[in-house]
Amino acid sequence: MTAHRPHEVGTKEATPERSWRVFTPEPREVFAARHFVASVLEGWGLDPGDIPLLVSELATNAVLHARSDFEVTVIRLPKRMRVEVLDQNTRLPSFAVAPPDAHSGRGLLILQRLAGTWGVESHSDKGKTIWFEVPLPAGLNGQGRRAGSSSAPAKARVDT
Repeated sequence: MTAHRPHEVGTKEATPERSWRVFTPEPREVFAARHFVASVLEGWGLDPGDIPLLVSELATNAVLHARSDFEVTVIRLPKRMRVEVLDQNTRLPSFAVAPPDAHSGRGLLILQRLAGTWGVESHSDKGKTIWFEVPLPAGLNGQGRRAGSSSAPAKARVDT
């Protein structure tokens, strides 16, 4: 189910476009979340770039660690894309030290490397939202630059 939310009153940017969907905590839903986000971005005429990869990392974290339904929200703002993954687990994410041969444990490192900015918002006893933002390509036509690519590590912010 895809839905659209109205923008919040008092935002400083123009009315954002929003689309969101709720997923169950099953491994197959990681692919569904990735496909959902790519479809939304393509529907808005945007190259998804690395955004579906980042969503699959956060969706995987929700499935493996939160073990709760999770909601993916895609928000198009005038100069950037914001993606939020809300789950019902209150435990905040932490960076893992994964050995070179490990099959997991690098999701936040990938997020840090590819997102423009990212952070975590704690919702007391109701869960958390992990979000990231990437700049929109200049002129929205790509001009040889993929949405979501970045050469510098991202700045993280934790809101509690």
